[in-house]
Amino acid sequence: MSIVSYDRRSTESADDLSTLRDVAKTYFTHRSPHIILTGLAIAGAVRIIVGGFGVVDAVIVAMSLALVGVVEWVIHLFLLHAPKGSFRDEKLKTGSGHQQHHLDPSNVGWLMLGPPDAAIFLLMLLAWNATWPILIAVIFGAPILATYLTAVVMSYFLLANYEWTHLLVHTRYRPKSRYYKRLESHHRLHHYRNEHHWLGITSRVGDKALGTLPESKSDVPLSDTARTL
Repeated sequence: MSIVSYDRRSTESADDLSTLRDVAKTYFTHRSPHIILTGLAIAGAVRIIVGGFGVVDAVIVAMSLALVGVVEWVIHLFLLHAPKGSFRDEKLKTGSGHQQHHLDPSNVGWLMLGPPDAAIFLLMLLAWNATWPILIAVIFGAPILATYLTAVVMSYFLLANYEWTHLLVHTRYRPKSRYYKRLESHHRLHHYRNEHHWLGITSRVGDKALGTLPESKSDVPLSDTARTL
């Protein structure tokens, strides 16, 4: 994923990571998880200080988990796969780094967020969580600040999980859990069969709901532009 256009090429390749320990070492030594996890720790600490946990917090957690697949799908399709020549591509350049990722999927520099991207996403999530979580708080009569902070904590956690999952499914390590096995197959089909399908990273809900999860890979033609977008 990338929002900012700049060169992030790396000599590190995900193809060299064959064990879970290798993956974890790369994840925790990369700068974007440092930024995201720091944001998560700060948000979590503030949420604990504010206190006032209740049923609405559980509602926010459940809704965040339900929405993450759709949010990933929208960002992936409309920002990262912005059509060439479009305003998003020419002016905002939201897909520049992602185009490089498709050209060289195993390059860790393009695979993971750059530090500016990570910081931008944290700020975007602060704004995003000032929408529906506030509405939920008003509807249920819950404390607005506490509800907002719970949503922020969940969003930061899900972004950290996005970075972990995206790195993991590009390595030579073969996940043992059914969850990660499905996501690995899902994402590899997006890269090597057809870039218009299998858009989710940590969830397949968006693809299921929005019609980009075929019953069989043979239902989708092999794309000539999966690498070049």
